[in-house]
Amino acid sequence: MSQQIKCKDEIIKELQDILDEDMPGLLEVIRNLKAGKKKVKKKGITKKEKDPLLDLKNIAVETGIKDLAEHHDHYLYSVTK
Repeated sequence: MSQQIKCKDEIIKELQDILDEDMPGLLEVIRNLKAGKKKVKKKGITKKEKDPLLDLKNIAVETGIKDLAEHHDHYLYSVTK
């Protein structure tokens, strides 16, 4: 039995213990894992797709706030300033 088949069998055994309400989250994790592992071949070199989070400066929104860390409790947890 190959290592890949053993891993698949173990994954299937683990899935039997997952609660029904956790299945949608698990499905999302699996799909994200698969999407991150898609490989693009270019000139014989295989590499991962670019992670959009690595490009934060281009997706950031201007808030006018100079230092978000100054009142981070307010921004994250709505604690009064």
